[in-house]
Amino acid sequence: MQVDSADFETITTPLPTDWVMRVVIHGSGLVFGATPMLARVGPQAVQGLMPTLAEGVVLGFLTAVPEDGDELRIGYANGEDLASTGITYSSPDA
Repeated sequence: MQVDSADFETITTPLPTDWVMRVVIHGSGLVFGATPMLARVGPQAVQGLMPTLAEGVVLGFLTAVPEDGDELRIGYANGEDLASTGITYSSPDA
């Protein structure tokens, strides 16, 4: 699994959930199967991870805006630690 980039997008239209930010992950080898995919941005779990129609693009949501420097980590629910991507959140105001 290779993550090339991630887009952090503030949700401006109110949703019937606690989600305030969309995370769009771009990469290769992002496989959805019997073992669920997991991701975190800093200490916060990315919720609702799902593939999109575009190959190599995964969508998820956050319930709080991350802290500057919080890293995106990704992997599978197989007991192994989530892998570092080297991709960090940076506030648009920073």
